[in-house]
Amino acid sequence: MAQPIQFKEPKASVLEKFGIYYLKLFRQRKLSHHVFEFSDEALRSKVMRISVKGILLSAGIGLVCVWPTVYVDLLFQNKPPLIHYAWSYGVLAISFIIEFYILFLIALRSVHEVSELINTHAHEKDFLQAGPFNIINILSRAALQLPDPEMQILGIDPFEKVSKSNLLILGLLYKLRIVITNFAARFLLRVTVGISIAGVSINYIALPVECFWNAMVILLVVKEARLRLFGFALSNHIADKVLHDRLLGQLSPEAKIGCLRAIGNTVVMAQNYHPNVIILLMRFKDLLHINKEHRYDDWNLFLECLKNVSGAERHFLRDLLTVAASFDGKISRLESKNIGDAYGPDKEAYITRLRLLTAHLSHGRLHAAAALCQINFQAE
Repeated sequence: MAQPIQFKEPKASVLEKFGIYYLKLFRQRKLSHHVFEFSDEALRSKVMRISVKGILLSAGIGLVCVWPTVYVDLLFQNKPPLIHYAWSYGVLAISFIIEFYILFLIALRSVHEVSELINTHAHEKDFLQAGPFNIINILSRAALQLPDPEMQILGIDPFEKVSKSNLLILGLLYKLRIVITNFAARFLLRVTVGISIAGVSINYIALPVECFWNAMVILLVVKEARLRLFGFALSNHIADKVLHDRLLGQLSPEAKIGCLRAIGNTVVMAQNYHPNVIILLMRFKDLLHINKEHRYDDWNLFLECLKNVSGAERHFLRDLLTVAASFDGKISRLESKNIGDAYGPDKEAYITRLRLLTAHLSHGRLHAAAALCQINFQAE
């Protein structure tokens, strides 16, 4: 029998292993608190402090590491090309290695501090203890801005509607953002003020540019880590609530399959395997004891399921669809285009809820998000 989860690249990359090593090294304290003990304002304040510390450290390391590269470039600019470029690229390579190593450590430390705030030990389940969707692996990829692994889970293919060439182009542009920004800044300065400002070469524009991008990287890393950790906590909170209220036992066989179709179709419409949605999918797969493929990413079959189940089950599936669609912190173009078809006469209420829930998750409002994650048999 085919395995329910199949990874195209089952082994973690070298960078991901680097992140896992340090996150495990950091992860030593025994914590007893639960994230829901903190108010949304307290969580916002604590995450902000983590972000500011990381931003200042990353900007500082950018300044320290880029200055020698600009200084050496200007110092040897009148030397023969071989000497000039040997020194310039030699110092650049050394600075690059040092900067990225330290920047990675800052990012990993920031992510670790957010994870301590969430206290993931309070939520972990056996099937999340190992593999690419272990919380440490998830956080390692968030900290180092690595893509989540491509896989097939119960036959669901999130990249069915994605152009691989577009993904490649966007990835290359993303990696070149610092170079592009430096070039644009130098060009504008050269056109407007010349080759120097008050006797200082415009090449030094690389310093604030590097500080800016390093700070932005840490800000984005902490934001994504917060989203993943909040999603992790909410997925388990929802599953535990559904289990406690014994709701799944009240579902018909078709409605149970509809649960996985509700989540599976949001994976396809989002066009990625965001860890939050995967954890939600895995929790429901585990609770429903379903391990076979059944075209869970077929939108038309899900719409057909909504027509066939009872009114109460229809409300349950719409609730689950709304939660799953919000869990990556954004509403995709395909979700905006199609999801209303599943809501019927309650479309406006569900769309409003979806937008609010997505905003709460994106901005780190855990309690406000949890209040909108109710899944039951009642109408919206």
